[in-house]
Formats: sequence, C-alpha cells, structure tokens
Amino acid sequence: MELSFTRYRIRRECPWKYRLMFVEGRRIPLNPNSSFGLSLHRALEAWLSGGERTLESLREALDGAWLRQGYPDAKDEARWRAKAGRVLDDFHRAEESRRSRTAGVEKEFIWTLGRHEIRGMIDRIDQGPDGAYELVDYKTGSGVPTTAQVAADLQLRFYALGAKRGLGIAPSTLTVDCVAVGERVSAPYDPSGEAALADDLSAAADAIEAGDFKPDTNFCPRCDFRRDCAYSTAR
Repeated sequence: MELSFTRYRIRRECPWKYRLMFVEGRRIPLNPNSSFGLSLHRALEAWLSGGERTLESLREALDGAWLRQGYPDAKDEARWRAKAGRVLDDFHRAEESRRSRTAGVEKEFIWTLGRHEIRGMIDRIDQGPDGAYELVDYKTGSGVPTTAQVAADLQLRFYALGAKRGLGIAPSTLTVDCVAVGERVSAPYDPSGEAALADDLSAAADAIEAGDFKPDTNFCPRCDFRRDCAYSTAR
C-alpha cells in the first residue's frame, strides 16, 4: 500500500480513526484555524513557485488561495483574512533578507519500503551558501516549538527520511517556520533514528493492509469524532 505522513499519523493516533477517515470516508469539517492554515500554505506555495517575489505578487497569491469555508460569518472571515495579510507582509520582509536559495517547493518524494510505497510532500527545501540542505515545514498556529521539539518532530523526520531515500538529498537542518508569529526554529538533523522509523512505517502499513483497526488510544479527548465514535471515552 501507499503510506503518506497523514495516514501514518492518523494510524498512530488511533487505528479506528484511520478506519473512519480512510475506509469509511469520514471528513473533518473546516474551521477558522484549518481554513486559515490551508489558505496560507496554498498562497506560499503559489508565490514561491512563481517567478516574481514582490509583495504585490504575494498578496495576489493570497487572494487566489483564500478559502472562504469554515468561518461562522463574514465578519469572522474578514478578521482572519486581515490577519493573513499581516502574516504574509511579515513573511515577505523576512524573505528579502534570506541568503539561502529555494531548492524545492511542495517537493514530492516516493520511495519503496518492502512491498509498500512511502509518499510525502515537503513544504520547502532550502540550500544554504555552503551547499547544505534545510527542510522547512510551515506551521500556522500560535505555538512555537523548542529546538529539541523540532529535532524530534515526527513529521520533519518522516520528510528527512523521504528526502534521502526518495530524492537523494541528505538534509543537515530541520526547520519549523511559524509563519503566523514570525519565528523560525531550527535543529541539526540526526539520522540515527532512521532505521527505527522505517521499521515503524513498515509495521503501520502492514497493519493497515491487514485491516487491523482495533481501537488502542489515549487520543479520544482531542479527536474530531469523539462525540459519535462507538469506542470514544470522551463523549
């Protein structure tokens, strides 16, 4: 089977949630935070992939990427839209002083793990003046991780392994760009856990393929399906 990070993460959170989403087709409705985050991601992808790097073109990218769904009313949407404009103005100022070059935007990788395929999409790959590669993941929430949290971030480590095995790129640095608050946190990449991660990916794919969705989680209080899930402990 083909395993993305989202499928892997959901399987780790709760095998039954995986079944609800990817077998039964349940979907999580957009809310202001998720709609705002998707809009920013799409705007940054369009702008970084385009030819112009002007502030005007970035604002135009936001206009084209803006999702109107997920907000309770027009007034709330306008408030979030104004916030997105301020965030991207700050982002553009930071980009003007960046010395690295953009080596990839929404860069896809695919690599073979046993009888499975691992697929992912890296928000951004930068290459510094020294030739070293940096993997960047955009976060649009208000939280800012520590350096230790970035070094251990499962999504970034999934991407780092994918970059090496699917793209032939050995990253030196992992970075979380907290665009909503204008902060970047970086950590050196330590490849020592790659074998264990590959084993866990393989085990997750095997379990999904075998139809093993037995509930086994402490994630219920944070689950979007906790109100009507037959196994929820947090109704």
